[in-house]
Amino acid sequence: MDGRVITPEELAKAERFGDFIPVYKVDGSTVVKTGDSVRFAEAEAMRLVREKTTIPVPKIYNAYTDSDSGHVRIVMEFIEGDCLADVWGKLDDSQKEELREIKGSFIGSVDGTACEDQLFTDEIGAYGPYKDEASFNEGIITALKNTSTGSWVNTVSDMVLTLRNHMIVMTHGDFSPRNIIVQGSKVVAIVDWEMSGYYPEYWEYVKALYRPAWESNWINDRAVEKILVPYSMELAVIMHAQTIVW
Repeated sequence: MDGRVITPEELAKAERFGDFIPVYKVDGSTVVKTGDSVRFAEAEAMRLVREKTTIPVPKIYNAYTDSDSGHVRIVMEFIEGDCLADVWGKLDDSQKEELREIKGSFIGSVDGTACEDQLFTDEIGAYGPYKDEASFNEGIITALKNTSTGSWVNTVSDMVLTLRNHMIVMTHGDFSPRNIIVQGSKVVAIVDWEMSGYYPEYWEYVKALYRPAWESNWINDRAVEKILVPYSMELAVIMHAQTIVW
């Protein structure tokens, strides 16, 4: 399967996972992610996490640029299972506790290009990558001041400057039940790594609470706090920043 190239005929016949999801099931063991937003960095991040951690990630068979469309295509393993978003409410308490095992250490780097995280729309990515947390904070402040001006923006900018002394770690960037595939209570795959990269250690927690379904079982059961280390102060600062850029 390594080195597989998907033909136009195969892609045309493939089953798309959703109208706004650029992932297609080619056959019983293969999916391809392709489109104008797909980047090689996602494949590199998946390979890195698969190699350096025990986090379950689909195997990458190939990543290449399609000569006709110009789109990146990531050909990878299809893993059968249920989306955690669909089954969380059906799991009992003991099964939910087992899911703490996905709490691994995301350590590594990807391709060193600009941030692709969309928490602050495109502004923050336009100024990356960043050499350290201080310059990352300045990128956030630039995004804020490009959006609005005034005393509230200045106050929130000062709050952002209090974010310091965090480790910079490999981060999934979109950790939510729709991206966790399970078989029963066992996690068999973490998918959708397009927002992954090197970020301050609090970023995973903050992003997990970025516009979630607040009344869902996942949130009401405080699953995020059970799986990830909470960073309440950092969450408060970033949520204030969000009110400006929305």
